[in-house]
Amino acid sequence: MYEGRTFDELSMLPLSQWTMEELSYHHFVMAQMSPLMNVQGISLHHDLIREIEQRGGLAAIQPDQPFK
Repeated sequence: MYEGRTFDELSMLPLSQWTMEELSYHHFVMAQMSPLMNVQGISLHHDLIREIEQRGGLAAIQPDQPFK
């Protein structure tokens, strides 16, 4: 179970200050919710994806490290 900062806390920070775990978790949640998101949500999801890609993609996260 995810125990990191809430989306409200993170929304006040630039994506460059999010951890990879936060980016990965919120990317997963947004991917599940994408059929229900408005244009603003879809745009934010695309920004999350770009940030993850700039950091080396999801493979950069160690598979044995759980979400914090």
